[in-house]
Amino acid sequence: MVFFYVILAVIFAVFLVNFVKRQSEPAKLARYQKEFRQLHRGTLDVEASEIVAVALQDKLNVALDVAYMEKVNAEYRLEHPRVSQEKVNQAWRELKRYLIIAAVFGKVEMFNSAIDELWHIMLGYKQGYDQFCQAFIGTAILHHPHFQPVFKPEERTLFDFYYVQLFTVDSSSIRIWGKFFKHGKGHTYLRDFETMELEQLKAKYMRKPTSKHAEMTFEHFASQFKINRPLTEMNGRKIYNESDYAAPAYFTYVSTDDFDHDFKDIFGNYDASAGHLGHSWDQGSSHDSHSDSSSSCSSCSSCSS
Repeated sequence: MVFFYVILAVIFAVFLVNFVKRQSEPAKLARYQKEFRQLHRGTLDVEASEIVAVALQDKLNVALDVAYMEKVNAEYRLEHPRVSQEKVNQAWRELKRYLIIAAVFGKVEMFNSAIDELWHIMLGYKQGYDQFCQAFIGTAILHHPHFQPVFKPEERTLFDFYYVQLFTVDSSSIRIWGKFFKHGKGHTYLRDFETMELEQLKAKYMRKPTSKHAEMTFEHFASQFKINRPLTEMNGRKIYNESDYAAPAYFTYVSTDDFDHDFKDIFGNYDASAGHLGHSWDQGSSHDSHSDSSSSCSSCSSCSS
């Protein structure tokens, strides 16, 4: 008999919890929507370098309209009620950076589970996502999930190679993606961009099809290596400290192992034997051409076809 009453008490407790949760969701939803509207402006600046065409950033902000973002944002926060809107805004910034990379370059892997979850919610609103892609670059940014995390150091290094040229690298970047160039320094990619002709680079690395503003960004990206590589002789650490722009620091870092210790807070110590460390909101992921950061797992990929 006692056992019967215990079972009843458990059932009642579960019912009560679910009831309270259902009753509180409209209030939570209203609060999340209000906070998003108040702080939405914080999602508009992706803090890109001059390489990223301003028109491409403007296209992204227009395509990712407020109403669509608000739905996605609210769903994410209902799933993660302890995550503040300020922190979700950081995730939005990194997702938008990822989408810019995916718009400009060919296959680009995803290396953070929290950012991927936000992207998955976007994909769940199929009509909204299709409209976003068309308004952004005129073609779909596809998502191909892996059923299990996959260790892809080369893909992670390539991701890092793109990222440090296109965006600032601050504490939020490192917290989300992990340290950059942990599984390789990207010598192969650097050599390609320093020696190959533009049309060859486009054939090998650029997303096709894409928009004219994304193609312009690719051209800006390619031209930087002949312009900025001489910065290896300059104080890359000083430039980074003043601007959070990591490209000059990367050129110094890639040129000699003697400088590795100067950049240990930005770049990982290259370890060819490093294995799978897992990725999370706080740790980040790895991507060498492909792999970096505290995690070399990719949860899914974006394809240009």
